[in-house]
Amino acid sequence: MAGVFRMVEKNTELLQSLSNQIDALSNNEKRTERRLLNNKADVVLFFSFDIVNSTSYKTINYFGWAQVLNLLFKELREDVRNYINGSEMWRVLGDEAIFIIKIRDEEELREYISKIFGIMIATIYKLKKGKFFKSDHNFNMMKLQNILSLKTTAWIAAVNDVGDISNDDICQDNADNIFERYQSQEGYDIFEFLGNDIDTGFRISKQTQDGRMVLSYELAYLISQKTENLPYLHIVTYRKLKGVWKEKLYPVIWYHDPKAYLEFYKKEIQLEESFTFDASEESELIKEYYDNRDPKNRERIIRDDRMYTDTYYALNKILQDRSLGEKVKRLQRLIKEAIHDQTKYINTELMQIHCVAVCFKKCGDDIRILVAKRQNTREKHKGEWEFGCAKADINKSIAEKIKEEYKEDFQIDVEPVLDETREIKEPIPIALYQIARSSQPDKTDKGIIVLAEIITDYDPADFMPTKKHTEVRWISEADLDNVEREYSESVPDFKRTLEAAFKLIRSFNHSF
Repeated sequence: MAGVFRMVEKNTELLQSLSNQIDALSNNEKRTERRLLNNKADVVLFFSFDIVNSTSYKTINYFGWAQVLNLLFKELREDVRNYINGSEMWRVLGDEAIFIIKIRDEEELREYISKIFGIMIATIYKLKKGKFFKSDHNFNMMKLQNILSLKTTAWIAAVNDVGDISNDDICQDNADNIFERYQSQEGYDIFEFLGNDIDTGFRISKQTQDGRMVLSYELAYLISQKTENLPYLHIVTYRKLKGVWKEKLYPVIWYHDPKAYLEFYKKEIQLEESFTFDASEESELIKEYYDNRDPKNRERIIRDDRMYTDTYYALNKILQDRSLGEKVKRLQRLIKEAIHDQTKYINTELMQIHCVAVCFKKCGDDIRILVAKRQNTREKHKGEWEFGCAKADINKSIAEKIKEEYKEDFQIDVEPVLDETREIKEPIPIALYQIARSSQPDKTDKGIIVLAEIITDYDPADFMPTKKHTEVRWISEADLDNVEREYSESVPDFKRTLEAAFKLIRSFNHSF
C-alpha cells in the first residue's frame, strides 16, 4: 500500500511540474505579446503655448489676473480642440500649456503646424486689440494694462507606450522615448512622457519669444520635404543646448507663415516685417538673426553663409554631419505604418460609453439598415462590417452625441428612437457590450446599441471613403439569410444585432 501512495505522490509531482512548465510557457508568450505591443511606437507631435509677460501682468494686476489667465487657457484649449481634431492636453506647467497628438500622415503634420501657428497669431491679435477681454466690465482695467502675448514651441518624438513602468515585463529596447502611466495613492492615474526627444522640446522652448514659434530639427526636416514649406523655415542661429546632441551646436529654427496674418491685418507679413524697429536692441535672438546674415561679421559661430540663408542646404548638411538619417527614416516609416484610430494617451476617465446606432430607413414597405466597412488601418476589427459608433460626452445627451458623430462620419441626419414613456428621454437599447481599451488592455469600456432613423434621403453610392470606413451598404430583412456569407468579416454579433434591430423596428408604431 505504501508503494501505491509513493507512486501517486510521484505522479502528482510530475503533473504539478508539467503544469508549472505550461504556466511558464504561457506567461512567456504573454510577455512576448506585451513586448511586441510595447515596441510599436507612435510618432507624437508635442506643441506648447507659453504666456509672455505673465509675471509682470500678475504684478500690475494683483487682483483678478488668475481669472484672465484661466480664460486665456480655456480659449486656447477650445481653439486647439476645434482646429486640431484628436489633440489632447498633456499638462500645464506654470504659464505654459502643452498639447499632444499622434501623427498619421506627413501632410497632416504640416497642416497641424500651420494651424498651431495660426492659433498663436489669432490669440495674440485678440489680446493686443482687446477683443479677448470682450465687453466684461470686470476686465476693463486689466484690458488697459494688458501686456500679455504668446510664444510657441513644437517638437516631435517616436514614443513607446510602456503602460505601468513598474511592470518587470516591460521591454524598453529601442525605445528612445516612453509614455508611462501609474496610479497615485489617491487612485488617480498619472501620465508621463520621458526621453531625449521630450527633453529636447523643453530645451528649444527657451529659444523662442513673443510671437514666435520654434521647431525641433527633426520636425523642421519633415516639414521641409514639401518644398513649398521651405520659405516658412528660418534658421535664426546655432546654440549649444544642455543635454542635446552631446551639447554640440543645435539649429534654432523659427516657423513663420506670412499668410496667417491675412485675416487680421489684410496683408501677408514676412518674418522681418513682423519685427519691431528696435527688435535687435530688445532681443538677443533677433540680433543674432541679423548678425548671422551679415557676411562681414567675423564673430559668427559658423562661417558658411548657406547654413543661415539656405534652409534646404542647412537641414541636409546637419542630417549628414549629425548622422540623423536613420532616425528621420524611422520617423517617416512609423508615420506611414501608423494605424488611423486616434486612441487617446491622456485618458483619465474610469470608463467610456460607446454608443452604436443601428441606422435604418423606411423604403416603401421595406426597412433598410445601414452598415459600414472599417478601414484596414483601424487598430481593431480591421476591414470588418459594423454599424458605426459614437462616444458618450459628459456635456451632451447620448442622442445628441449620436446625431453629431453620425453626421460627421456618414453625412446622414438621424433621429435616435427614444423611450417616450420616461421623463428623461434617451435611446432605447437593443443590447449592451464591452470592449477592452487598445491603449490599456486591463481596462474595458462599455457600449450600448440603439436604433436611429435616417430622416433625410441617403444613397450609399455617394459615400466617399474616410479614415474610418471604406464603404457603406443597405441591408434589408430579405438579406438576413445570406449575411453570414456576404459579410463573413464583421464585428461580433453582427447578424444577431441585425435580427434584433429589425424585430424591434417592426414592433414600433412607425406605420411600417
